[in-house]
Amino acid sequence: MKKVFFSLLASAALMSSCRSQPTLTVNVVNPLDVDRADETVEVSWSVIQERIGGVEPQELAVLNPQGEQAPLQVLYKGQPEPQAVIFQVDVAAKGSAAYVLKRGKTARQPSASKTAARLVPERMDDFAWENNRIAYRMYGAALMKVDGPSNGIDVWCKRTDSLVMDRWYAADLSRKASYHQDHGEGLDGYKVGRTLGCGAMAPYVNRQLVLGNNFVVSKVLDVGAIRASFELAYAPLNVAGTTVVEVRRISLDANAQLNRISEMFVNAGDMEVAAGIALKNSKAPATVATADPAYKPLIAPENGYVTYAEQADALKSDTTNNGVIYTAIIFPDGMSDAKLEGNHLLAVGRYAANQPFTYYSGAGWSKATTQEGLLRFSTEKSWQDYIASEALKLRTPLTLTFR
Repeated sequence: MKKVFFSLLASAALMSSCRSQPTLTVNVVNPLDVDRADETVEVSWSVIQERIGGVEPQELAVLNPQGEQAPLQVLYKGQPEPQAVIFQVDVAAKGSAAYVLKRGKTARQPSASKTAARLVPERMDDFAWENNRIAYRMYGAALMKVDGPSNGIDVWCKRTDSLVMDRWYAADLSRKASYHQDHGEGLDGYKVGRTLGCGAMAPYVNRQLVLGNNFVVSKVLDVGAIRASFELAYAPLNVAGTTVVEVRRISLDANAQLNRISEMFVNAGDMEVAAGIALKNSKAPATVATADPAYKPLIAPENGYVTYAEQADALKSDTTNNGVIYTAIIFPDGMSDAKLEGNHLLAVGRYAANQPFTYYSGAGWSKATTQEGLLRFSTEKSWQDYIASEALKLRTPLTLTFR
């Protein structure tokens, strides 16, 4: 009789434990006939609270299909309360994979950060951001007094998984080591000047880019294991007689080369816009006529992307070959046009008033390596293949179902 009693107690305790430890299973389906790795998925915080009520952000854990704990990040999107959770998934071609969100028995150990983003006041208000593959920056108002206006995107090439920007800035500002020279981890070998650099956007009116000035306000939204995101606002700009304020919201995920950029032109009506990649010759932005003939852009508006390549810059005193920087722009919803014009390779689209225009841009480097020591992009063709694959995935996202 005692055995039966204790058995009933154990069953009741187990049932109580199951009730007190609910889970949310996220089934991720890949509709494409290609494998997908390290791809970020997002689950809203409200869905998690419906299934795992009262869970605190630090308690939440995610288990991969093998039952192992995987890195996750709680997103706040600039708000005081959690908005969503993201984690990265691997799903085979035409396959599916189940990931389980649950309340951990103890507080979850924080995942190691693979991203960073911050204002850099010590370097004239740069805004810099990076992940475990690559780094970028844009220029603040303080620098405009020294170098003039430049609101394009700069590229820092990396061949390390480590986060480098704080160390590179400190070494450069103390004159111990210039980040324009490769000391084993990579370098800034990209020239922006008065261009859109690596894929920034501008109004495109009467076949003319209306370039803004340097940003005046910055706000970090999230930084963590998987994503860095932030917002930059610019001084008012005259666009065809209308005063417009440009706001860029940018995010970069771990294991990605490309930034997700959402552009808002506050107070603008419907208009054409263009994202651009600066053409290059002899360490400086060039024109169509004077661009380096060794590198030919790939213009594929029918597939929603354009790519370019250029020799990385070197300091005058440095005879090292710093490799090739590959760049690209993807419009997942399609381009109305793509062309070489002025000193840019342009991707043209239509901006709808009061609606963000979301697209992707970024870069790779011929000297970047994988953890296994292999070159990530050994040829321009390998970069073009990567961009074609990314464009296809963006057009055909993973689908999520919950149970």
